[in-house]
Amino acid sequence: MNTAKFVKEIVVQDPDSKADVEVSIFKHENGGLFGIDSSYIVQCFDDDETMIIISDPFISRSDITLTGV
Repeated sequence: MNTAKFVKEIVVQDPDSKADVEVSIFKHENGGLFGIDSSYIVQCFDDDETMIIISDPFISRSDITLTGV
């Protein structure tokens, strides 16, 4: 399974609502960067969760483990 390491959290403006949204940026082990809405991580995973696994954004039909969150 591939991994991606947390890099930083940034704030971007939602183009529809104009609200500020926190986005977590991750570095994929293949070198690519991707962002995911930070509220998704908070809503879907408990604080006790040691590994966060999502669908890999770069490799279809594969999962990725997010680390450093």
